[in-house]
Amino acid sequence: MVFKKFMAKLGKGSAQVDLILDQHQYKLGEQINGQLVITGGTVEQEINKIDVDFMMSVRAGEHIQTVLINRFPFPESFNIQPSEKKTYSFSYQLPQNLLLSCNSVSYYFITHLDIAAGVDSTDRDPIDILPPDRLQNILYAFDRLGFREKHDSRSFDGHMQEFELAPTSMLVNEVEEVEFVAAIAETGIHLLLEVDLRTFFGEKEVKRELWLDNQLLDDQNALIDYLQQVLLEMVNNPSLYHADKAQFRHKISGLPGAIGAFAIGLIAMELLEEAVEDIVEDFFEDDDDDDDDDDEDSLLDFFGDEEEDSLSDFFGDEEED
Repeated sequence: MVFKKFMAKLGKGSAQVDLILDQHQYKLGEQINGQLVITGGTVEQEINKIDVDFMMSVRAGEHIQTVLINRFPFPESFNIQPSEKKTYSFSYQLPQNLLLSCNSVSYYFITHLDIAAGVDSTDRDPIDILPPDRLQNILYAFDRLGFREKHDSRSFDGHMQEFELAPTSMLVNEVEEVEFVAAIAETGIHLLLEVDLRTFFGEKEVKRELWLDNQLLDDQNALIDYLQQVLLEMVNNPSLYHADKAQFRHKISGLPGAIGAFAIGLIAMELLEEAVEDIVEDFFEDDDDDDDDDDEDSLLDFFGDEEEDSLSDFFGDEEED
């Protein structure tokens, strides 16, 4: 028994934790349900607490930023006997404006089992977040028209998630790319559509703001016909459409369904906290011969503009429209 206790303190034969989810793919706004299962090891152990962290990882170029979206604490302490099982129910309603999973965005739950006088146990459970039905209908309509999502589609530029489509049949000689950003409302979807035209003088961007109501979104054939008409109008009369992407983003950023808006504050805060740690560390590690005024100026400059600069540095400056 003494040997078992010693080994449990080293993590051999200690209690284990497992978050069991009802599935591993969810649509925006759906509820995640599951069970948190703690299984005793070879000896009795005291559990201090359990934390379940919902994490998001975003890659922009060579940068990868991992942020905590939500933490679900189970602060109850208890003893667990050898081979005993304890089960807790788990549920979480996904926000409506998270980034969708893609090559540059991933999600996972990390469960931490805090064991007194022992090696803690962890469990990692990845999930995919998919488009809700109405947004998926738009992607399906574009696909039917001959516009397929590109490999690097759904990138996050620090403001919203952008969908990028390449023509495979329709307008393949006239259009280089079709892009859009979206905000999901209760009665429909706001869309800013951008068509990159091939011209003799190079690429020309044509932008148009659309409102697609639920009745249209639920009628697949009507949606296909409407988007086809919109694309043809933009290609044939590009001078008529000059929607401003920056203004559109500003207008919909406060809507609960702006795809990707949830990430702005999270990433900005994470970058800000990292920068604070760096600047404070540098502040106290400066050589004795550094000028005190320079230190004060660097702190003032940091707290004045650091959040905006951090996002710009991480995602890169946007091209001017």
